[in-house]
Amino acid sequence: MSATVLIAGAGTSGLALALSLLRNGLSVRIVEKQLHFHPGERGAGLQSRTLELYKFLGILPDILERSVSGITLRNIQYLSAPDNGKPPRIVRAPLDSKNTPARPLTETHFLGQNRHEQLLRELILAEYGVRVELGTELQSFEQHPDHVVARLVKIVDSNPVEETVSVNWLVGADGARSVVRKQLGLSFLGETPDTEAVTGDIHVIGETLNQDQGDGLLVWIRPDDTPAGFMRPCLVPGKNLFQFIILGNKDLDLVKISSSREEMIKAFYEITGRRDIEFGELVWMGLWKPNIRMVDSFGNGRVFVVGDAAHVHSPTGGQGMNSGVQDSFNLAWKLALVEKGSAPESLLKSYSDERTPVIASMLNMTTELFRKELAPKPGQRKDFVRGPELLQLGINYRGSLLVLDEKYTDKDELVDPYRSGDDGTVRAGDRAPDAPSLTHLSPNESANTISLFDVFTTVRHTVLIFPGTAGEGFVTEVVEALREYPSNLLKSILVLPRSSSSSTSTSSFAQSALTLIDTEGYGYVNYMVAADTPTVFIVRPDGYIGALVTSGRQGVRSYFSSIFL
Repeated sequence: MSATVLIAGAGTSGLALALSLLRNGLSVRIVEKQLHFHPGERGAGLQSRTLELYKFLGILPDILERSVSGITLRNIQYLSAPDNGKPPRIVRAPLDSKNTPARPLTETHFLGQNRHEQLLRELILAEYGVRVELGTELQSFEQHPDHVVARLVKIVDSNPVEETVSVNWLVGADGARSVVRKQLGLSFLGETPDTEAVTGDIHVIGETLNQDQGDGLLVWIRPDDTPAGFMRPCLVPGKNLFQFIILGNKDLDLVKISSSREEMIKAFYEITGRRDIEFGELVWMGLWKPNIRMVDSFGNGRVFVVGDAAHVHSPTGGQGMNSGVQDSFNLAWKLALVEKGSAPESLLKSYSDERTPVIASMLNMTTELFRKELAPKPGQRKDFVRGPELLQLGINYRGSLLVLDEKYTDKDELVDPYRSGDDGTVRAGDRAPDAPSLTHLSPNESANTISLFDVFTTVRHTVLIFPGTAGEGFVTEVVEALREYPSNLLKSILVLPRSSSSSTSTSSFAQSALTLIDTEGYGYVNYMVAADTPTVFIVRPDGYIGALVTSGRQGVRSYFSSIFL
């Protein structure tokens, strides 16, 4: 089977990358060394930024149909282990964001990683006929100036069968023990905290837990005020399924506990004292030990890493799976442009340059949460702390050499890659805000209102032209500049202020692919555009602002000179 891109690993990062590349017209092959797909929930929280990216990819309705709102998991109940003696406490996770016109998807959703991956596999197979190849392991690879030769071993009828394939690009989404990362020689520095646990998914018979927690999280606390165990509802329709964690201490034999369903249940009863809970079928179980590590580079030449192959960390905060998916969105549009011959290979360097500071900041944050919540010193445990940065809407690439900002020009300003995009300004490198209630200028267009998020897509740049009261001259020179670039890779949108009407002269406006009136003013307000200052925002295929331009033609050309050949 020939393909342009070989993806080793079929977790969420690899599948999101595959779907993004396929949307961009590239051919993809996905191999997975395991013989069976993992049955467990694992990373279940879908943060706001991931939901937005899935909307641009065109699959958000499918995700929302199978997931549940995070509001059902805000209650956290702290219970006494048998020898604790403290009364139970119920607290609410402090993060309580509300949707706004600029941020329409602020509610975290939950979808078990196994069901998340199944949905992505189904979409890839149904739309493109590409099937994940189970039992197929990447053994080694060799890089050449214009291709990569990979050696695969596939299990066929219990026998190994070797295959050598030539592809243009290789991406390792092959987890923490990544063959791709190791053979590239990338460092994977960090730490392994002295914490171990048994985790898995198990069915519960009856409604005992549901009555206790109201679909929230149960945490059992030891006498020294450290966590002993967790139970979280998986919220699978029609199933009373829970994810459990038993945290180790010097008195627990975790290997024995993880050896069988019976040993796990016995240990759970002893730790929690909750013998009233009746368990059903065990779905999966395993030992878990946290690692906090990341690569020094996200790729080299024609080979890259995404997700756990590039960074591993504590599950606290629900950032890991989301960060891996966002690795893939950052890489996909750049790789697609280079492969199509529309961009120089140097564009791919920005993948590592942009993602490295974001992941480093994320590791620091999740490690701090881990030490407060899961591995505190005795008597120093903190309740679950959930700040707005966990929604990942403040992630930004302001420090990237790839972005252009003609409004905010302070190059020495300190940039927090996880929070600066949440500072009350809208700058190049930030997440592009939404703007609803936009209406078509042309009477021949649909009368329904649309939002910018309905227009953003992962297959092209979107150029937002805010002429304000400047008249047609500014628009004309911007539109003329845009004609110099591939029309299939750009979509220009003229956003007229709400004072505009269908009687407005459209001689140059008609040259724009789409002309919209900002009837409620959300576009100009959310992008912080003054009516007397004509401005252009160029939104990248990954939903980040690549350029904030006030100079018109010159700024447009300057930005795209670093993107297109």
